[in-house]
Formats: sequence, structure tokens, C-alpha cells
Amino acid sequence: MPELTLDWKYYKKYFYPYVSLAHMYQYVGQYVLKLKTLLIIRPKVIGDPYTELFSFPAAELVKTKANSEGWLITDLQANNSSREKVTWAINEKNPDFIIHYDHGHDFHLSGQENNIFEPALDSSNVNLLSGRAVSTVSCRSAAGLGPLAISSTCRAYLGYDEPHWINTGFINEFTEASNEANYALLEGKTFQEAYDAGYAKYTQKYYQILPIDTMAAALMLFDRNHLVRLGNPSEKAV
Repeated sequence: MPELTLDWKYYKKYFYPYVSLAHMYQYVGQYVLKLKTLLIIRPKVIGDPYTELFSFPAAELVKTKANSEGWLITDLQANNSSREKVTWAINEKNPDFIIHYDHGHDFHLSGQENNIFEPALDSSNVNLLSGRAVSTVSCRSAAGLGPLAISSTCRAYLGYDEPHWINTGFINEFTEASNEANYALLEGKTFQEAYDAGYAKYTQKYYQILPIDTMAAALMLFDRNHLVRLGNPSEKAV
């Protein structure tokens, strides 16, 4: 039976609130109705510049993009991004695509509880990523957790295999570069196309800020060179 992926934005515009999902299912008849589902994980620890100034607001822009592209979103923010709540959201909401913005390490992606970072995803619960697409803007996880996720049948993984740097004097430029690949994935492009888009945006921003601040430009280039795509390059977020 063929599968129909329904953009939530079109459902809301043309059908909601006039018909229920049950009626919508009857309307598509021979198709299997499938909404595009997204989980966003974005801690925000008070006093931590990376999450307060960069990753949390960057993820808000990604959420806005996801809404415009018709994704059905679960957004775990700040203390709601604990390991327990991330586990619950993955099991109960069954997201096609997981986007994470925060700190990371070789074998974990951070969450947050009681204003303290904690591992939300690591080697002991990496099976939660099975069958899903994952993208993270964080440090180093593509060196360890990413390959482990792929071996646990995660469909595709985008992340960084070294620290992910920012310069607070160029937050907008680092945000644009870091978000570009996720925008592409939310638009339905493949992981290879998203990687290429991110690489190109980092390069563009590097040349933009190079005449102004060579150290900030060096950090931009470092991020570009350590963006890593793992798994099937032809996979999409859904």
C-alpha cells in the first residue's frame, strides 16, 4: 500500500477544524496517512553562554522553519529536556527526526534537569535512535555516539567530530551556518544535500567575517571542517 506523507501545514490550512483526522484518513482512502514528526531537544542552563546565547535561540529558528514546512513538533526545552523526558518523548511521540542543540561529548548528547546538564542520549540508550534520522549541533558526538547510532540502525546522523565553536561577537553568522543543514533536512533534502548546504554556508560565512576578525573566521572554518555526515547519504529526515 502506498504511503502518503502529509504536511501538517496543509492539513491545518485546508482541513482543520472542518474535519477530524479520522475523516482525513477516509479521504485519502487507499493511502497510509503519515505526519512528519520532529523532536527538538534544546537545554538552556542559566549561566552557560553556549546554550543561552547560541544553541537555544538557534533551535527556535529551526522550530520556526519546521512549522513552516509542516512538521508536527515536540519541543523539549531547558529543564524539560531531561533524560527521562527525552526517553518518554521518543517512545511516546515516535519522531521521524530528532534535532538536538546543546553540548555533547564523544558518547553522549546533553539534556538538562534542575538547571544541570546530564546525558540525555548515550551509549546505554542509543537504541532509542533506531529507525530515526538525527542531527545535532554540539561537540564531538559524531566521533563516537554517531557511529554507534548508525550501527544501532539509526537511518542517518549529522553532527561534529570535534568541539563546535562559536564567537559571541558573530552569533548571527554562526547561527546561520549551523542551522543551514537542518533547514535543508526540514525541506526534504537528503543528508548529503544537507551536508553540502551546511558546508557551503560555513564557507560563505568564513569569507564574510575573515576581513573583520581572523580568529572568529578560523573558528567558523574549524566547524565547517568537522561537520560529519554518517549513514546513508540518500536518507532524508522522513
